[in-house]
Amino acid sequence: MRKKTFAPIAVAGLLMLGFTMNASAATVYCPGELTPSLTRQVKVTGAMAGGYCYYQAGNFQGDNFPAALDPYTLIDKDIAGSGEGQSEGGLFYTVDTSDRFSGTWTLSQNYWNTFETLYLALHFGNGSGDPDSFIVQLDQNALTGTWALLPTNLANGLSNIYLIGRGTATSTSTSGGNTSSGTVPESASTLTLLGFGLLGLGFARRRASKR
Repeated sequence: MRKKTFAPIAVAGLLMLGFTMNASAATVYCPGELTPSLTRQVKVTGAMAGGYCYYQAGNFQGDNFPAALDPYTLIDKDIAGSGEGQSEGGLFYTVDTSDRFSGTWTLSQNYWNTFETLYLALHFGNGSGDPDSFIVQLDQNALTGTWALLPTNLANGLSNIYLIGRGTATSTSTSGGNTSSGTVPESASTLTLLGFGLLGLGFARRRASKR
């Protein structure tokens, strides 16, 4: 008599489905926690889990970013104010609050086709705590997300927002110390269909084993 193969196939299929669907962009806090000397942090969604996080007191002074990013390309810079919205380059951002503590960011896939790594940099007004400036690595192929300065009860909101590119896009890339495929992840609907297909195959084999 044939062994029942439904359970291994179905479980393996569901595990593969769950693993792939859970591989998504992360919510990152930079710095990771507040301390007596670090009283402010940014929260960025669409960021790379375990990716580059940089912060400092004061402004970047133009495009004077950390040497660790060299060589880099300043894709876009915009000044927050009454005209928040479309930047001159490829970064679109919004400010959700009148005090400029939170908003959204969006960029074009063209930048992932050009650069290996992309970073969102934000500078907030000085004088209400440290740090004032932050750089967060974006998740590969992420096209939109949110940003926020925490805690939200401080003065001096967003002053500048930047999009930085580094490296040349290839079929594979190294981000956050891990090498990963550069292919776009399957959509949730495609993965769901795959999971149902594997379940159906398991049921079919189970019925066949009873004959």
